[in-house]
Amino acid sequence: MANRTIGVNNLVRDVLKITPKPYSEDIMLDVYMAIEYNPEWRTRYDDLCDTFRDSVVNPLIGEIVKEETGLSSLRVVSTKGKSHIVRTYEKLG
Repeated sequence: MANRTIGVNNLVRDVLKITPKPYSEDIMLDVYMAIEYNPEWRTRYDDLCDTFRDSVVNPLIGEIVKEETGLSSLRVVSTKGKSHIVRTYEKLG
């Protein structure tokens, strides 16, 4: 599946390239929100979800964010009122 999900890897890396450092504990939410509000990234995300389902894409985004940033999970929190593409995310530190 690694080769088939290269699109998710590329999407996350593209978002992280323009995300200011140092990353906050909300970097995962920052990535989801950037995807949600950037039309090109949202189209890529929607295409990936059409192929793999959001139940596969969203956790994979989280794994890649942790891998790329080198940060660890602190706790899971709600995105209530913030995001339409994900309901919870992990704060990282």
